Amino acid sequence: MTATTGAAVEAPQLISISASGTWRGLLRTDLTASARQFATSEPASFGGDDSAPTPMDYVVGAFLGCITVIIELVARERGIHLDAIESEASGVIDIRGVSGVPGVSPTFQTFTGSLRLDAELAPEELAEFVAEVERRCPAYNLFLDAGVRPQVTWFLNGTNHGLL
Repeated sequence: MTATTGAAVEAPQLISISASGTWRGLLRTDLTASARQFATSEPASFGGDDSAPTPMDYVVGAFLGCITVIIELVARERGIHLDAIESEASGVIDIRGVSGVPGVSPTFQTFTGSLRLDAELAPEELAEFVAEVERRCPAYNLFLDAGVRPQVTWFLNGTNHGLL
C-alpha cells in the first residue's frame, strides 16, 4: 500500500486488499494475505483447537496496527518527531450473538484502549492531532460504521490530557 501525501488527489486511488483461507476443521482456518500466512482458531471451550488467535483477536490487533500507522503518517506529514508509541485495546462481545440468539449483536458491545505517545508535540496540539488520526484511520472508522465508538485514552509524554 502506498500513501498519498500533500493535497488531496482528485481521482480515486483505490487499492484492493484480499486474503484466502482454507478451513481445517475444529474452527480453524489457515489464511494467506499479502503472501504471508497465518491462522485463526477458537478456544477449546468454544469447540476449537486453540491453535491460533481468534479472528476477533486479529481485529483488535489490526485496530492497533492500523491506528499506529496513521499516527506515524500524520506525525511525519506534520514534522512531529516520535520516540515511541505504545498501545493496548480490548473489546467485549456478547457471545450469545455469535451463537444465534435473536436480537443480540455479534459485534463488539464496547471497545476500549489506550495510546501512549512519546513525541515532540505540544499538549495544546494533541486534540487536533487525535481528531486527524481518527478521521483517517480505516479500522477506527470501521468500528464507527458498525455503531461502536472506540473509547481510546490518549497519553502524551506520560500525561493524559483529558482526551478519551
